[in-house]
Amino acid sequence: MTSKGRLLVNDSSIEEGNKMFIFYVLLPIFFLFSNGYCERTKEKIYVEIKSGGRSPCFRRLNGTHQIGCTSDPKGNVGVVYYVNNTQSDLDWLLNEGPHKPYAVLLNPKDFHMKTVKRLLDSGKVNGIMVIQVPDKEHKYPPAEAFSPDQSCPNQGYGLYSGDATYGDCSKNQWNSVGEGLMFQDIGIPIFVLKEESDVDFIIEKCYKKFNAPSVSGVAREYPLCAVQLKDRMDGAKDSETCTRRTNHQMNLNPDRYCDPLGDQNVYATVKDVTKDMRREEKSVIVVAARMDSFSMFEDNYPSADNHVSGIVALLAVSEAIGKVKDKIRDSNTTKDVMFTFFQGEAFDYIGSGRMVYDMEHNEFPPSDNLQKINLKHISHFVEVNQLAYRDDGKIWIHTDPLSRPKIPEVEYMVTGLKDIDPSLIDEVDKDQPLPPASAQSFLKKTQLPTVVITDHRKEYTNKFYNSRLDLASNIKASCPDKTNLTECYDTVSKQASNLTPVANLLAKFLYTLATGDNSTDNVTVDVNTVQHLLFCYLISPNCELFKQSLDKGKADQLADEPYQFYVGVNTQTNNYTALTKQMLLVYLGDHVENATKDTCKGGEWVQGPLNENGTRTNGYCVRGNANLSKAVSKAFEIDDYDFKSRQYSTWAESSWQFNAMNVRVFLIPSKKFEVVTLVVGVLILVISLVGGYFFNKRSSLLFESNPYETQAPVSL
Repeated sequence: MTSKGRLLVNDSSIEEGNKMFIFYVLLPIFFLFSNGYCERTKEKIYVEIKSGGRSPCFRRLNGTHQIGCTSDPKGNVGVVYYVNNTQSDLDWLLNEGPHKPYAVLLNPKDFHMKTVKRLLDSGKVNGIMVIQVPDKEHKYPPAEAFSPDQSCPNQGYGLYSGDATYGDCSKNQWNSVGEGLMFQDIGIPIFVLKEESDVDFIIEKCYKKFNAPSVSGVAREYPLCAVQLKDRMDGAKDSETCTRRTNHQMNLNPDRYCDPLGDQNVYATVKDVTKDMRREEKSVIVVAARMDSFSMFEDNYPSADNHVSGIVALLAVSEAIGKVKDKIRDSNTTKDVMFTFFQGEAFDYIGSGRMVYDMEHNEFPPSDNLQKINLKHISHFVEVNQLAYRDDGKIWIHTDPLSRPKIPEVEYMVTGLKDIDPSLIDEVDKDQPLPPASAQSFLKKTQLPTVVITDHRKEYTNKFYNSRLDLASNIKASCPDKTNLTECYDTVSKQASNLTPVANLLAKFLYTLATGDNSTDNVTVDVNTVQHLLFCYLISPNCELFKQSLDKGKADQLADEPYQFYVGVNTQTNNYTALTKQMLLVYLGDHVENATKDTCKGGEWVQGPLNENGTRTNGYCVRGNANLSKAVSKAFEIDDYDFKSRQYSTWAESSWQFNAMNVRVFLIPSKKFEVVTLVVGVLILVISLVGGYFFNKRSSLLFESNPYETQAPVSL
């Protein structure tokens, strides 16, 4: 100690202590507060449209080209412009709007090919937003008809492709409102806005407050309200190029650029024909429906008439047939009935094309325990398609004019259907070709007695085919009061009442076709089953029918909102695919007597219906032949396949990063203000550098020396 009792400290230790204090205390505090400040600043600058409130248009690819939407890596920015009065607002934007690029907000009725092409061709538009909110008051004019599909769907891969008489839908344009917008390479981001609060914010607090021209048409001055639309896709050019880039990589963390579209087909046979048994030729009736739809926008595939009506009708038929299945099983003279649901049919018949291939190569069913089924085993093919509407108050039988004259059995099928209820069903003209249907994949390979049953005589009665607007409300199967879903679940809707007689007719026809027995009084479809299925597929999968048909673990995972009806990529099974398989198992399978959950071997345990006290104690073990088979195109499995041959579907979906999609609103200043801000910033930087240099050179004069000078120890 010094003579004054002060501890002597070395300068270097003080300096080291100061450094440690700054590094371990001050810097963390600085970064903590600065990061929080940055986040708060970001929130003040941007208003985010959350993922649940918007659906992006994304990119898909086939063997020849790319379709859909994408954005710049950091997103496309445009000044918001709302087209409310279609013609005058568009004219002002395209002819007078001075603040390009624009991001245009469209009402539902204005989103169609003509408007989109005008916007793209102008070179003034950097992105598009489309309003899609619940709108009972028609605040935003609705679309009277809209289909992004082509007027002749799947024309390149169907039975009549290249046919001089029937090719390219020359006899009948099935989808008359189809504009093919889905198949355009748009190249800018397009988002659907699904929350009314987001739409109101963009119109009222963004567009009207900052951007709307005056009554006389004078443009507003800066600041202007803009939106950033980010929708960056990784895949490009075509599916062949994209999959090759994905498969041929030389790093440990390879990127994926695209994935083939695909899922699983669902099938179930009434008879249990194992590999040790024999199947006779012409012994299997295939009754089919498609399971998928598409839309331009992610997670926006309602598909009410498109195929849900067919799925529900066919499942209701399977329940009715399941109740009399013993009469089909107990005789060697009866035909088997195979209920089949195809996936990927909207994309050039992925599912049916794959099943035909597997049958040709003796690979169907994929199970080693079951006897194989190939094309020669099929005796009849019955397909149900769109069924929710009525053309002239009836449903209609379609047949193939190329094979019908050669197959007398077709006449028997048509007559058998009409005899059951001539007031409900009729046939179209014999020279009219089949509409787009899975049956075409089979007829390309072999001649089969085939009928396709639909709700349209010629062109589609569904004016929203393969679109985001094919809603449950349009087919009168919605729930007006979402606060009382239980009542809605049990109240028979108008669509359920209309669909039940169709399913009933089909069940009776299949029973007679399989057994030869015309006594069908005990073959009936339950209208409550139809209602419950419509509810579960269109309103909420978290419904009593699905719950009682699953074990508790799976039932607890059911979502409140409908799952997507898009086939998706072949990396996971679609939820509705799994649920449809489960319903077939329950309807056609056998209850295993005296089995418990622990002893349910070779079957599945389901928890059963609710008791009167609200508990479930009636679980049971069910065993049956409901299975899955691949619904992935062989184009992606055959080495050196020619992607331009049109033999198999070649559709793939572009990949994207987890943060690739975003919508946010903000204000942008004028270019003059931006330049002034930049110049002032540069000046401040220069002054700071000069000042720092000056202070550093004059530090000895400007600052005191260290007060803790080193002192020699004092001798005591």
